[in-house]
Amino acid sequence: METGAKAENWAEDPDVIEEANKFYPLIVQQFENQSEQSDRIEEYFNIYNAQPDENLQYTGNSQSYVPAVRDCINARAKRTLKQLFPVNHRHVDGVTTDGKVPYTQLSLLEHYIRTTNLKTIVRTDLVSGDVTGQWNLMVEWSKSKRKVTSLVKKPPVIQQIDGEDVKDLGLIDVASEDEEGTEEKEIIEEGPEVIEFATEDLAVIPPTCNDLQKAKCVALRLRMSKEAVQEYVDDGVFILPDGADIDDLFNQTGKLKSKRDRAKKQTEDAGIKTNGTYKHLLVFMAYGKLDLGGESKESAIMYFAGPDMPLGIIRNPLWSKKIPILSKPVERVAGSFFGKSKIEPVKFMQWNLCDFFNMGQDSAMYSLLPVFAVDPLKTPQWANMTMGLAAVWPVAPADVKPLQFPQLWKDSAGICEFIEKRIWAAMDVNEMMMGKTPSGRKNNAMIGNMQQEQATNISDNAEAYEEVMLTPLVELLFEFDQQFRTDDVMIEQRGEIGVKAAIEVIPPQEWDERYFFRWSGTAYQLNMSRMQQQIAWVNVMKGIPPQMMGGKTLDLSPMLEAGTENMFGPELAPLILKDERNMYTVPPTVENEIMHNGMPVDVHDADNDTEHLQSHMQAASANSDPQGIYKTHMGAHMMSMQKKREKMQAQQGGLPGMPGGAGPGVAGAPRPGAQPMPGRPGQQPPGAVQQDNMEGAPGRG
Repeated sequence: METGAKAENWAEDPDVIEEANKFYPLIVQQFENQSEQSDRIEEYFNIYNAQPDENLQYTGNSQSYVPAVRDCINARAKRTLKQLFPVNHRHVDGVTTDGKVPYTQLSLLEHYIRTTNLKTIVRTDLVSGDVTGQWNLMVEWSKSKRKVTSLVKKPPVIQQIDGEDVKDLGLIDVASEDEEGTEEKEIIEEGPEVIEFATEDLAVIPPTCNDLQKAKCVALRLRMSKEAVQEYVDDGVFILPDGADIDDLFNQTGKLKSKRDRAKKQTEDAGIKTNGTYKHLLVFMAYGKLDLGGESKESAIMYFAGPDMPLGIIRNPLWSKKIPILSKPVERVAGSFFGKSKIEPVKFMQWNLCDFFNMGQDSAMYSLLPVFAVDPLKTPQWANMTMGLAAVWPVAPADVKPLQFPQLWKDSAGICEFIEKRIWAAMDVNEMMMGKTPSGRKNNAMIGNMQQEQATNISDNAEAYEEVMLTPLVELLFEFDQQFRTDDVMIEQRGEIGVKAAIEVIPPQEWDERYFFRWSGTAYQLNMSRMQQQIAWVNVMKGIPPQMMGGKTLDLSPMLEAGTENMFGPELAPLILKDERNMYTVPPTVENEIMHNGMPVDVHDADNDTEHLQSHMQAASANSDPQGIYKTHMGAHMMSMQKKREKMQAQQGGLPGMPGGAGPGVAGAPRPGAQPMPGRPGQQPPGAVQQDNMEGAPGRG
């Protein structure tokens, strides 16, 4: 954990140590109280990972596991993630106290969203949230140094000239040709780091507190390698006991172990063993208030490696004194900090589903095997009668009777399908989300209603995650950058519409204004669904005559900018809508001087052609224009005037077949209030008999 300057540590102050040690038994007791929660989370992850356990009752030949719950959770996570990250480089909105849009700060946050791989982290957190019932993220500031070797060109060093040493001649080295060489330099990499952690590694005291920032104590179990412990020692966060080193610390505290380590369990489930390669030190990192010599108690961070063994006690380094841990329940339970898993209501159905499926598999196996009944008295060689290809049995046909096992797998398939649908309904998942078309007769209205219901469930989950996790997260990222960054950072700057994306270097600075940031993923998705309504409203507004405006004027440019950027993205929008305010022109007198010197001049679209023509004609008559430069330039101005005149006529009168032209009746011109709709089916010719009036047509009603 990077804390800026070397941290001031109170781990050697007896009074502070005595006060901090009072938190340790509370932390240990709280983790013991959460043992039942840890057991349940282990069951939930076994269900999600499709790992058979002792909860399966049927013990037959088949050991299959139907991943119905896993499919539901993955479907929810995929669609929620698409709502939260609809497009690249447009995730955060923000305003300042002066009402301006902080483009530089928004671009900086977008840079951190990319460098921290936040989309991948959120995907994992969404899955863990549905499994455990709790979303968990933590923010740290990391800083590291590394040496890189780059290839550069340098002038060669001349040692001798005509057999004599350069130093003796008193000459300076002269470069004849550059030669390639290598150069080493040190690079500092710093930035925020977003970490997801296990729910069973978090303890909140008291557990009935709904706001983590208001809790008496918040503890997190850390599993630290020797390298990580050494970094904390170098930063002054840890103080080793007198005469001890890191190896002694690992040996002394080896008895302090957690009951379960999810990272180790997940690694072993993936088929990778951790024996001898996963040695770590278990440390309790606790946030609480201590008397550190100030007027009142302050927020502090305590690190415990065992009872009466505080490795470090430091003041909370954040300026806001917040706890940089984000933990919220997926579905809030009144009176509890932790939420309930999405798997809890369906776990028994999942186990029954696996049992019935395995029964059906065994039934299918037995029903496919041939079984024959024989009379052992009449057929004493029955033991030698085994099934084989083209087998010949030396017995009378009447003495052998074939038997058939009942095909119970058909009943099992129906039961499994029923249970699977009940699991889908309990987890807010429908058939379309699972990639299955609903059975029965379908029409556009029914499909539209199903898609709307699907979007409602996912949008609710995505909006909740935005509100309680992503919006506070971007505020923490901005606060960490404001406090800890010490070097310039190069980001991709995206400014107002009409200005191309550029690379900007942002130095560390103190912000003198207040910023408010908000995650805008679901808002973007809603804007896409509103786009049709916006198009219809634009058609209505442009058809209103000026005398009915009540003194107001209509400016469609903001609508054009917003719609173009939403549909085509910030990369193409500046190329489609060009802001003429950014264009610059050259005065005609300056152009006259350039052409007088024999150099041609291009005509700019923003030039006042009439004014330029008058000035150029006077200059051409005075200089007689021997090379024809003035004549060519004035011809270009005439062509520019013609193009502008045609463009103005198209805007006023409209061109046939163009939207916004002469109004209704012109091909391609939308009616006021019209919305994009699918094409109508082909119509019958005039005079055709309607289907309902044909002889033999079925009646309605």
